[in-house]
Amino acid sequence: MSNLTSLLSAFIVLGGLVAAAVFLRSYRDRLNRHFGQGPIQLKGSVHLGDGSRLVLVEIDGTRLACGVGRNGVGAIEIIPQRSTEMVGP
Repeated sequence: MSNLTSLLSAFIVLGGLVAAAVFLRSYRDRLNRHFGQGPIQLKGSVHLGDGSRLVLVEIDGTRLACGVGRNGVGAIEIIPQRSTEMVGP
């Protein structure tokens, strides 16, 4: 009787894990959008060859062009925010 109870408990635990995995997989994108919005966003990346990349990153509204290579990461240029005001006659 105790073997049957142990086996049933193991199946219940495994079933719960499978149900949780299916739930998280189906709602993964929604959860990432809700909880994944931090102050740092990757806007774009260009491979330059030889393991080097040029990356555009936005941190709290400030954009940075960064060089990423085998020896580390370095800020190349801080790009000022563009004004959204319309200038005209």
